[in-house]
Amino acid sequence: MSFHAWASVIILGYSAVLFLTRWIRLEIVALAIPVALYLTGALPEAGDALSGFGNQAVIAIAAVFVLGAGIEESGLAAWLARMVQRVGGSGERSLLLLITVVVAVLSAFMSNAATVAVLLPVVIALARRSNIPASRLLMPLGFAAILGGNLTLIGTSSNLLVAEYYRQASGESLGMFDFAVIGSVICVAGILYLVTIGRRLLPVRLDQRRPGEQPTVNAHQLLRRYGIAQQIVRMRVGRKSSLAGKKLSESGIGKTYQVAVLQIVRKVPFGERWFAPGPNEILQVGDELYLDGPEIETWRLAEDTFSRMGLAGEPAVDRILDHGFTMAEISIPQRSPLLGKTLRELDFRGKFGVNVMSIWRDGAALEGELAGIRLQAGDALLLAGSVVRVRRLQNQGDFVLLTAPLDMRDFQKAPAALLGLALALVPPMAFGVPLAMSALLGAIMMVITGAVPAERAGKFIDWRVLAMIIGTIPLGFALEKHGVSQIVATSMVELQPYLGAAGVLSVLYLLAAIISITSSNAAAAVILSPVALLVAEAMNFSPRNSLLAVAFGCSCAFVVPFAHQCNLMVAGPGRYRIRDFWLVGSGLSLVVAVVTIGMLSLSV
Repeated sequence: MSFHAWASVIILGYSAVLFLTRWIRLEIVALAIPVALYLTGALPEAGDALSGFGNQAVIAIAAVFVLGAGIEESGLAAWLARMVQRVGGSGERSLLLLITVVVAVLSAFMSNAATVAVLLPVVIALARRSNIPASRLLMPLGFAAILGGNLTLIGTSSNLLVAEYYRQASGESLGMFDFAVIGSVICVAGILYLVTIGRRLLPVRLDQRRPGEQPTVNAHQLLRRYGIAQQIVRMRVGRKSSLAGKKLSESGIGKTYQVAVLQIVRKVPFGERWFAPGPNEILQVGDELYLDGPEIETWRLAEDTFSRMGLAGEPAVDRILDHGFTMAEISIPQRSPLLGKTLRELDFRGKFGVNVMSIWRDGAALEGELAGIRLQAGDALLLAGSVVRVRRLQNQGDFVLLTAPLDMRDFQKAPAALLGLALALVPPMAFGVPLAMSALLGAIMMVITGAVPAERAGKFIDWRVLAMIIGTIPLGFALEKHGVSQIVATSMVELQPYLGAAGVLSVLYLLAAIISITSSNAAAAVILSPVALLVAEAMNFSPRNSLLAVAFGCSCAFVVPFAHQCNLMVAGPGRYRIRDFWLVGSGLSLVVAVVTIGMLSLSV
């Protein structure tokens, strides 16, 4: 091999060691690779060394993160999660089966990590409600998200990278569901393993909370913790109601009557509009008001204004939370400018745009008119308002945010999210449009329609994943340019008389799995795609099969917690040890490998 070939191999080796040991942040190591390739002369042209920044797969993956965020923000993911709660029952096996199926389907169309993030608090709540240790459900949650990535082109970054290399090398492309033929069988086999053999190997960790650790809660749990869920009532503004035509600030609500308006539901030409009203909002006939306050005050308001009232009930809480309403918990620290002042003096609602639903002091809720209570250090306030307003509280320095809501969603954004998703998925499937273009169009539509807030779109992108891809793309190019990929491919071809086609595919799969575990699935896809194509050409079988062996091997990341972000996300809440991942993940890895190689070999 030439000097530059050896330089490329050495850079690959050092990078793998640093990826595995985590001595330096992964994204720093990845972005240093193009610099090292340029300085050693392995890629003397800066354009080649920096080619990862302009790669279509990078654009597509960034757009897919935004698309996944739209599914989450719109409440579509939360709706699926609630379906799990309603039909899953309380049995461990049935819950496990339902969770893994839902997660696998959802992760096929949104980021695996985002899928786990959405369902993690739901699964923990399910575990507590069903009296099942969370450690029995969380590892399957993470593994199912990885399995679901095998179903579609956008399911995981490695699929996109393999498809992009194939497009550049041959001019052909892998379709959106080309992965699903084998990927669906992988998912089914993996899920069956998890609910049978894997379930018996899962650990039982009863102590799910470390001393002093804050529990994970969502807005629904906050409502229950403060006893607010049972206080919410619904009032309709009828034709005879004296509230009709009045501004909210003139209605006496919040002043004469110590009641807070959480949401208003108003009939519009194409359905209903849910919103948190401002003080100048004019109440209209037919408006439904969701109110919180002492029972005697809500009844007095209804009688005095000739309005109809009734208890909203538990289902109404879900409906409110589905329409851009959420909760947060704050505490008043020492030396806060809020100390000694009342909510009325601070014009708290006018300043922050949220309602104070309850104030707790010394472990008990304070009674009486909340607006007239002078705040003290250590007071805990339960706030309620729109998702936008509550998010802004995170940047306030006047108080400490105790519980940031985990399930901010607005189901009114669902049509926009579905439109963005359709724009991303349909053109590649129906008209052969490059996924990078359609996904970018879908992401732009998500932002334009408000399904994803423009100011937050960048926060949903996993920049570490993009950095890994940007850094490893030129490394794969250097290995191919200087003949390293050809040498590896030739060595594998020479093994064919001894291993056969299935054996060669197995080696490709195993190499992809090893590189994925020790570095990242993106690096494995970039490095091995050229090798897979060369092997297919030399052995005269379908290049799609060899590329799919690499793609599926990249997703075989079950045996260690740091091999995949989904594993890391469940490791803490589940109190898992490395041994737990090895015990459960090794069997799953074997099942996935056997299914993958078996099905690929049948179609060689």
